[in-house]
Amino acid sequence: MTEKSNRVDYPRNYFKNMDKKSWSRLGLVGGMLLIAVFFSIPSHYFGDNWLGEQLKKHKVTLGLDLAGGTELDYKIDLSDAIAQNNDDDPQNDVNLNNIAESVRDALEKRVNPAGVGEIIVKRSQVDDEQHILIQMPPSSNVEQAKKDASQDNRLEFFEEVPELEAAKKEEIRGILEKLQNGADWDKTVEELKNKEKDIITQSFEKRWADSIHDPKIADKITSAKAGDIIPEVLDTQTEMEYTMGEDGQLQVNSLPKPVLAIIKVTENQEKSREKKVEPSVKAEHILFAYPGAMRAGDDVKYKSEEEAKTEAERVLQQLKEEGTENFAELAKKYSTEEAAQTSGGDLGEFKPGQMVKEFDDAVFSVEKPGLIDHVVKTPFGYHIINVLEKKEGSTETVQDREVSYELLGWDKTNMRWQKTKLGGKQLENATVGFNDAGQPLVNLLFNEEGGDLFAEITGRVAERKCDGGVCRLGIKVGGQWITQPTVRKKIIGRQSQISGNFTFESAKKLADGLNLGAIDAPVKLSGQLTIEPSLGQDQLKKSLKAAAFGLIATMIFMIIMYNFAGFVAAISLTMYTGLYIAILKLWPESFGGPIVLSLSGIAGIALSIGLAVDGNILIFERIKEELAKKRSLAESIELGFDRAWTAIYDSNMTTLITCLILFNLGSSMIKGFAITLIVGTLLSMFTAVTLSRNILRLIIHFKGLNNAKLLFGYKNPAKKSKTKK
Repeated sequence: MTEKSNRVDYPRNYFKNMDKKSWSRLGLVGGMLLIAVFFSIPSHYFGDNWLGEQLKKHKVTLGLDLAGGTELDYKIDLSDAIAQNNDDDPQNDVNLNNIAESVRDALEKRVNPAGVGEIIVKRSQVDDEQHILIQMPPSSNVEQAKKDASQDNRLEFFEEVPELEAAKKEEIRGILEKLQNGADWDKTVEELKNKEKDIITQSFEKRWADSIHDPKIADKITSAKAGDIIPEVLDTQTEMEYTMGEDGQLQVNSLPKPVLAIIKVTENQEKSREKKVEPSVKAEHILFAYPGAMRAGDDVKYKSEEEAKTEAERVLQQLKEEGTENFAELAKKYSTEEAAQTSGGDLGEFKPGQMVKEFDDAVFSVEKPGLIDHVVKTPFGYHIINVLEKKEGSTETVQDREVSYELLGWDKTNMRWQKTKLGGKQLENATVGFNDAGQPLVNLLFNEEGGDLFAEITGRVAERKCDGGVCRLGIKVGGQWITQPTVRKKIIGRQSQISGNFTFESAKKLADGLNLGAIDAPVKLSGQLTIEPSLGQDQLKKSLKAAAFGLIATMIFMIIMYNFAGFVAAISLTMYTGLYIAILKLWPESFGGPIVLSLSGIAGIALSIGLAVDGNILIFERIKEELAKKRSLAESIELGFDRAWTAIYDSNMTTLITCLILFNLGSSMIKGFAITLIVGTLLSMFTAVTLSRNILRLIIHFKGLNNAKLLFGYKNPAKKSKTKK
């Protein structure tokens, strides 16, 4: 079969004679052309129809320099680091500048994890304060960025040292002695609050003795005179603080905390008042438990609920007939409650709410003492109840003490815990796992240093005694206690666990936060403002116009140099531009999208266009070399692409490696340039090699276009030699 018989003579017959491979090539080119057209043309040209509405959802996102955006100002809290530098141990000193720089790096990783958002994170100084400025383009989710920036992921390990609490108590006794010797209370409190962060102060205004926040110390407070300071350090707790919101809802400001406290009584007067006396009863009972009842063992005396109920009703009937004189003996004989063997079922005196509801309802509803005439069922089983005495609620006039006092307390929550060197810096990764009961937990894997520290710490804790028992290892995340497991032996290895009342979602959130990394110092949002574009629309229009002129000039050059093949290159460049716009609009959030386009990004795109043209030139020159070797046009095209690929691949891989280095080590602006050049380089390889090749393969099927001179400005020697023959 001759070369001529392999060609389609007329375009109208071309599609009838295409094989599957040619159809695939046509589909690829056509599909890419449609994508390029739809996304490169502004959406308003498509009108208000369904297609236009869908295309409006996808826009090219402009960066800060072109569209402005939002600036968040975060103040770095360096108080802990400054206090550490001011202590008596110079070996603990830290570099504040290094901490501020690490905070900047951590915040950038949080708000711009993929590096394609063109978010600028930089340091700033206001007087002696260190600040971090986060500048985000309009496409950024500002509220999410606030959450990510303020999230405290500090992982800290503590060891329990009870001697620290004892030493602190001695220190507080010294302060107590100074106050008793005449030191000013208000001045001392103010100095301590400025010096120590675990100080808690509360004032309690005029309350009766039975309303004192901690009943254990009520006698000490009521027995002191106004102006007296109680002469001992008290182990007590603070009172819950709350406010009433505008909506009438109770808002808790702080929960009770254990403290070592010094208390000053400011007022103490004896007054008469009306005091409400709650109702109470004295009663005895016989419990008939059964399998499945609360706290009933498997070996309970009555083997079913029906048997327990029947026996209870029988004994109740016996008591009704014989009287309650031998109630205690019957309780010892029939009750399934172990304590009944010594108490005879006597419950003593109790008030409403001290027993389960069903029991309370039964005993407080009787009109007078005596045997309740029916069996009472509760979650514990069936009860026979004999009410021995009943006191009704009443109000009486009593003499009572009305006191006011002030509390100066030291929070005991962290008092006996010593921070270790083990923390987030030694963490390699955190993953979600499950214990034997299927409860979610977080698995921690430390680096080699972390493994050594973990073994050292657990060894120390295991050898120590705390309150006569085993000591604990404490774990905090974000300054909050997560778990405090006991340590009985030294643990060797790089793995640890954080357990707690986790759901899978909360465990995954904690693991993700730990993997994201901690901030070396807390940050607080101190300002938010809108920033104007540094270049604006005018510069954007000029840049786009320059890019368009450059693209057109490149196309004209290719057509002049390579005839119709240059036109093919121009088509590829046009499709490259359209596809690039589509990528900018469609880049998914799951890959850190959208890609935000700044002026540096436009420079990356322009450079990648040059790479695309460079690829076409290499290919076309190789094709011309093959034509010079008297090969056919089709064979020259295939060989030209194959032999040019090695050079194209090497040059583009060099560019990609450079871009990856810039992306990983550069600033936000450099990353913007790098990511656009990476995308452009990969896309240029696709358009210059794949699209151009398939377009040329399709073109040479046409009789009028299967001509080396027309395509490349080169007379085909192979064809000429065949003609002479």
